[in-house]
Amino acid sequence: MTPADAAELLTLCAAFDRRTIGEADARAWAFALRNIPLDDDTRAAVADHYAHTEKWITPAHVKQIRARTRDTRLGAAHPVYDGTPDETGAEFTVRRREQLAAAAEGTLPARTITQALDAAPPRELLALAAGVGRPVDDEPRPYITEQRRAEVRAPLSGNRAALVELAVACPTETCRAGARHLCRRSGGIELRGTVHGRRRDAYAVQFATCPECGAPAGQHCAAPEPHSARIRTAREIAA
Repeated sequence: MTPADAAELLTLCAAFDRRTIGEADARAWAFALRNIPLDDDTRAAVADHYAHTEKWITPAHVKQIRARTRDTRLGAAHPVYDGTPDETGAEFTVRRREQLAAAAEGTLPARTITQALDAAPPRELLALAAGVGRPVDDEPRPYITEQRRAEVRAPLSGNRAALVELAVACPTETCRAGARHLCRRSGGIELRGTVHGRRRDAYAVQFATCPECGAPAGQHCAAPEPHSARIRTAREIAA
């Protein structure tokens, strides 16, 4: 800042605080602000000062307010300089300083960190991502057919699919397992490879005709318990 610039700045100050200005004042302010140009940010610093206080402004106030304004712009712009492979260190320094100055002056607009780093996914990738998955109201397809599932499970011992008696609830008082649920011992321990005898009998009565007494499916045998032949027949039907 030259004495002439300082005189112009002091004239702006006098408009607020009615101070008198002389050549010595202009020279003193010019020396104190020798690294500060007379620009819009410097003038705005004077106006911002008197917008908040009636105290006379000093060169220190001008520098502080001006620096705060430019730092705010700099932080909002998030300037990132990647450089070029063939530039020298001196060229990098010059270009980086030019970028920071542009951000401080407001030439480089405010932007988010993502925008500054150009980290947003490209549109092509976003378009592909939009097509991944399926709408929640679509009916999902089974990865294996029920027929194939039965074929895989059938030879596995101790498997639920091999326990055809699970089709009925267990009538045992201490169990009462519902259909499709394993029987349980006292203490809640599951029976993995078998079911309670009364459940086996209930299954035979519900699904098989007794070959001994002729009782149809769903009707009890003439004997107190299902005949052994009926139990075997029920297992054969399931197989």
